[in-house]
Amino acid sequence: MASFEKALTKDLFDNLLPKFGTPRKQVPVWDEGQKMFLIGNYESAKGNYYYQGVRFCDNVVIREIVGLYHTWTYIDSIEIYAFNGTCLELVQKRDYEKTFRSEEFVRAEAEQMISDYCAGYLKSQGHIVDESEIRAQASAIVDGSFKSFLDPDFNLHLTRILPQLKA
Repeated sequence: MASFEKALTKDLFDNLLPKFGTPRKQVPVWDEGQKMFLIGNYESAKGNYYYQGVRFCDNVVIREIVGLYHTWTYIDSIEIYAFNGTCLELVQKRDYEKTFRSEEFVRAEAEQMISDYCAGYLKSQGHIVDESEIRAQASAIVDGSFKSFLDPDFNLHLTRILPQLKA
């Protein structure tokens, strides 16, 4: 209990949620509602707001670029990265124009992108696998990436990928 009390200090909250005019320390921001880390944002010259979000599991990283236009939220692109030793490798990317963002849409697109990647790889290796098996695996991977970071069984070593995504 003593370590918990020491951790919750005024300085900690001032660093996480500083007063107006004071810069916030660079820490990954977890958005529980969208089940992803928010890693960057900017405002365009036209006044539209954009942000990047990433979610990941043991197998892949899914990056979304989202635009907020007036009262609408659009998905600008989805990227799928695979782990390649200690770095990430882009394996699928889709760009969208004026497509409304919803969790169902992102899940369906990510599943299709992972299925396409796996099917293409297997075909290039001369393997024939039932499409429904590939789709089931892709669905399980996407479900794993939508897991909450706040769950006690979330694999904390995966947070080491966040610095790679900022580069």
